[in-house]
Amino acid sequence: MCDAAHARTPHVTNMLRASAWMLLAVLLCVPALAHTASVYVPVDHWAYPAAERLAVLTGTPNEVLGMRPWTRQQFARFLERAREYDHNPEATALQKELEREFSAELNSEPEKEVRESLYARTTQIAGAPLRDSYHIGQTLVNDFGRPYGEGFNAIAGASGYAQYRAGMIYMRGEYQHAASLAAPSAAAVAAMAAEDSVTPNKVLTQGGPAQNTPRLLDTYVGASWGRHWTGIFGKQSLWWGPALGGAFHETNNAEPVWMARLTNDVPYHLPLLGNARLDMFYGKLQQHVAEPQAWIHGEKVTFQPVRNLEIGFTRTVVFLGVDYPLSFKRLWDSYFSVGDNNATYLPQNNPGSRQGGLDFSWKLPRIPVTLYTDSYADDDPSPLASPHRSAFHPGLYFARMPGRLSHMDLRMEGSYTVGLDSSLPDFFNYWKEDYRDGYTNKGLIIGDVTGRAGVQWQVWTTYWFNPRSTVQVSFRDRYVPRTFFGGGTQSDLKAVGNLHLRKQYDLELGIQSERYIFYQLTGTRAPRYDVSGWAGIRYTPRQTHR
Repeated sequence: MCDAAHARTPHVTNMLRASAWMLLAVLLCVPALAHTASVYVPVDHWAYPAAERLAVLTGTPNEVLGMRPWTRQQFARFLERAREYDHNPEATALQKELEREFSAELNSEPEKEVRESLYARTTQIAGAPLRDSYHIGQTLVNDFGRPYGEGFNAIAGASGYAQYRAGMIYMRGEYQHAASLAAPSAAAVAAMAAEDSVTPNKVLTQGGPAQNTPRLLDTYVGASWGRHWTGIFGKQSLWWGPALGGAFHETNNAEPVWMARLTNDVPYHLPLLGNARLDMFYGKLQQHVAEPQAWIHGEKVTFQPVRNLEIGFTRTVVFLGVDYPLSFKRLWDSYFSVGDNNATYLPQNNPGSRQGGLDFSWKLPRIPVTLYTDSYADDDPSPLASPHRSAFHPGLYFARMPGRLSHMDLRMEGSYTVGLDSSLPDFFNYWKEDYRDGYTNKGLIIGDVTGRAGVQWQVWTTYWFNPRSTVQVSFRDRYVPRTFFGGGTQSDLKAVGNLHLRKQYDLELGIQSERYIFYQLTGTRAPRYDVSGWAGIRYTPRQTHR
C-alpha cells in the first residue's frame, strides 16, 4: 500500500508545480496591465469589528462582510464612503481611529516597507482542555490552529510586508510553545474510529508531549493586475461568512492552508445584482491519514443588489489524494457535478467531497441592527436544495444599545450541524465516506467549531471605551446528541479586555472557564472543568514609507 501511495504522489506534486507556474505567470504580467498591489489585513485584526460597527452605525455600504480578509486599499475605500454619511459620537471615534490606521492608503502612498507588529502571548490552562473539533470540541477556538495543552503555553511572533507597484510580499511567523496534552484512551480512539468508519490507526487524534515549534501563519507573495484582480501564493486564513462565532466553509480555526488564491478586490457592477466579488483558491490539506495528500478548492461569489443587503454563494470541494489521482474528468466534476454520488464511488469518477453554502447579511433601515445567517449543505450545490439536511448559523448584531448603554453592543448567534433527515447519520455534515478525515487541516475543523452533529448558541456584549480599548464578555453553550460519540455538552464563559496604550502598544488580558461532559472521552458523566487565562502584548512600530 505504501508503494502505491508513493507512486501516485507525483500527480499531486505536478499540480503544485502547475499552480506555482501559473502564479509566476501572473507575477510577470505586462506592467501596463498592473495596478497597485495592497496586502491583506489578517482576519484577527482589530479593524474588522471596528469597521463593522462603523458600517452599522452610519449605514455605510461596507466591503463584503462575508468575504474576508480585505486588503488595506479596501479598508481605505470603505472609509472614504463612510465620510459621506452622518456620524454620531461613537461613529466619529471609529472613523478617526480607522483613518489613522489606514492613513497611507487614504493619502495614496502605497509603495512601502512596513514592520507591522511584534507580539507575545502567554496562556495558562488549569485542567484538561479539549482540542479535537472533529470528534469532541475545542477549548480555544478560531486561533489559527495554535497548539495548547494543560499548563503553560506561549507564542512570540512578528509580521511585516513590502509593496512595490504591482507586487507584494507578506510574512507572519511565530515561535509556539504548547504544554503536553493527554491523548485519548484506546477505548476513546476505538469509538472515534467507529464514528469515522476507519481503523483506529487511521484516526488523527490530538494529544502528546510538549511542543516547541517555529511556524509560519499568513505568509505569501502576490501581484495585482488589470483594474480588479489580485493573486497570491502562500499560506493564508480566510473567513467566508458574516457571523462572529464561526463560518461553515472557511475560518481561522485551523492553521492557514497553503494555497494559490485569486480574487477581485475591486468589485464589478452588474445589472440587477449590484456590486459583485469573486474569491477562489486551490489549497493543500495537511495530516490527512485516511486519505493522504488531499487537496481543497473553493469559490465564493457575493452580490450587493441594494445598499444594505449582501448575498453570498459558496462551493468548496475536498478532492484528489493517493486514491484519487488528478484527471481532467475529476477536476471538471468537482466544479459541475451536483447531487449525491453514492452509487458511483469509484476512483475514476469520484468528484470529491462537495459542500455548498449560502449566506446573507442585511443592515436594517433606520436602526443600528444587522440580521445575518450562514448555511451549509453537503453534496448539494445550495442549502436551498435540501434544507432538511443542511446546517444553519443565524445571528443578530446590535451595534449600539439605547440610552446610557450607547458604548455597548450586543450580538447573539445560534448554529447547528445536526441534519433533520432521519435517513442520514447525525454526523453527516463535515464527513464523507471517501474523505474520512473530514473538513480538517492538521486535525482541526477548517469551518465552524459547532463541529459534527453539534447544536450551539453564543452571546457577546462589548463595552467600547474607544475603538481600540474594549472589554468583551461572552458565553457559549454546545450540545452533541448521544447518537454521535456518546453525546456530550460543552459550555464556557469568557471575558477579554483589550487596552490600547501609548507608543503603539496594545495589551490583551483574558480568562475563560469551561465545563464539559463527554462520556466516551472521560469515562464518566460527571462534569470536567478547566480554566484558561492569558496575557498578550503587541507592539506596532511606526510605518516606514519608501
